[in-house]
Amino acid sequence: MTKLSDLLDEDSLKDIAQHTVQVGDVFRIKMDQRNGIVPKKGDDSRNKFFIVLGFDSDGNIYGGVIINSNINQYVPQAVRDWQMPIKCSKYAFLEHDSFVDCSKLKIASVEKFSTWKYLGSVESEDVEIILGTIKESPNETQEHLAMFGL
Repeated sequence: MTKLSDLLDEDSLKDIAQHTVQVGDVFRIKMDQRNGIVPKKGDDSRNKFFIVLGFDSDGNIYGGVIINSNINQYVPQAVRDWQMPIKCSKYAFLEHDSFVDCSKLKIASVEKFSTWKYLGSVESEDVEIILGTIKESPNETQEHLAMFGL
């Protein structure tokens, strides 16, 4: 079966992404240290659920947060304190209750949009809570937030 992404060039894929991706959309994307994710020992990357919260001025880079199954007890307390619970009973794309990491924005490039898997979206009231939480995080800067229109 041929995928649409196999037929389009990178610029066309960027155009599609810029016109279809919305704040609150959730994608499963491959992330690594360039995105602020530390892969498990022996791996180069990890698949993570990424909630889009904003875009750079050119629409090429997305700022958002990730969903973790559990809170990693080995990360600093300043990161653990900024984990927001999210219920699987509310979101069909979750297999179990999880946590939104609101400690710091992660970055995803639209260049890999063709490999992202759309999972659904977070309700607007939850997006507002996530945005408010990340804006209050001591791990985030005003300049970084402003880069994504936040």
